[in-house]
Amino acid sequence: MSGRHPLPFPATAPPGDIAPMRRRAPFAILLLLLAGCATAARWLEEALRERPPYPLERLEAASDARLAPDGRLAGSFVGEGTPRAVHLVSSDTGLIAALVRRYRPDAIRRDDLWGSLARRRSVELPLRRPDEDPAQGVLLDGGVAGGPFGHALVQPVALRAVGSDCGWRGAQLELVVRDGRRGSPLRGPVLGAFRGEAEPWPAGGAVRAMPPQPSPALVDALLDRTRRALDSLSAPRRGPGPVPPSGLRLEVNSLADVDAADVVPYRVDGQRVRYAVALRERRVTARGDTLLLAGVMAWDSAGAWRQLVLRPTLLRLDRGRLVPGTEPGRAVYWRRLAPVSDLGAGRDDLWLEEVDVRDGSVTWAVVEPRGHVVVATAEVGGPCAPR
Repeated sequence: MSGRHPLPFPATAPPGDIAPMRRRAPFAILLLLLAGCATAARWLEEALRERPPYPLERLEAASDARLAPDGRLAGSFVGEGTPRAVHLVSSDTGLIAALVRRYRPDAIRRDDLWGSLARRRSVELPLRRPDEDPAQGVLLDGGVAGGPFGHALVQPVALRAVGSDCGWRGAQLELVVRDGRRGSPLRGPVLGAFRGEAEPWPAGGAVRAMPPQPSPALVDALLDRTRRALDSLSAPRRGPGPVPPSGLRLEVNSLADVDAADVVPYRVDGQRVRYAVALRERRVTARGDTLLLAGVMAWDSAGAWRQLVLRPTLLRLDRGRLVPGTEPGRAVYWRRLAPVSDLGAGRDDLWLEEVDVRDGSVTWAVVEPRGHVVVATAEVGGPCAPR
């Protein structure tokens, strides 16, 4: 007898036993394929499912502006529009220095660019047409600007560097542009951009209606959701017990800084609308201290989508004046929230203002809400702002 162990089943199966197995094999393979497809479909659905991006801490300085060797200026700028013109601004000191040194070296005294700008207050920079010599001035091609009511192709009118008593901090590049049409959509907060080439933007210009404003009941629901979410997120830093003052009512979409909120609809795409909320609401601690809770969130109407845009901050109210709170380095709050057309892409960005209570500085910014990308910023107020 061989030393090997006998097999637990016959080495060869009778032909009559193999046939049923062969008939069942395709069904087994089909079941495995179906199970695999279902798993793959679930994985693909999960991979493609939209998720809120990580929240921003604050609106850090951002600029994509650039000056090409041939004098073409391109990039994105934050600003405001009036019936007469649109004023776009940038705090990009590298760009300001390059423009002044290249096109207005006569304005610099004793090699002190920032001191010279501060003394002169403003230096006009020359603009040129595409057919003129690049040495004659800055070329701005392919300009477009978007606001709450749509977007429009724009033409440059003036370009100037503005000085500040703080030196490089507070210096601005101011670009004045104009949309020649009647009924221009460029009123209020604006995002402007120049492509640096003569090719027009694909979508041209378009006046549009604002997304429908939320009903009073929906506004109350959005405020309540935001209030509860920000309270929960800030609880580890503020300690137990702070509550809103009794009888508190918020001012909605006003210029108030305390006990106020901005609630604005914005387009996610051609079909969907969400609502951004910037809350600034008092809290009273058990010791009687008064805090200001501030943050920015986005929601859909049903509350299924929850997005924290700017992580909440807690400031202190000292004799009616806002001062740093639990995080001295993040002593900021946000106001003047508004949607602006994302330059013909069928969706909106968020325009807002950040106030730093340490020195009163004010920053304008445009944030792309899909990825929390800060598109453009400019410091426009505070001790270093141009006068």
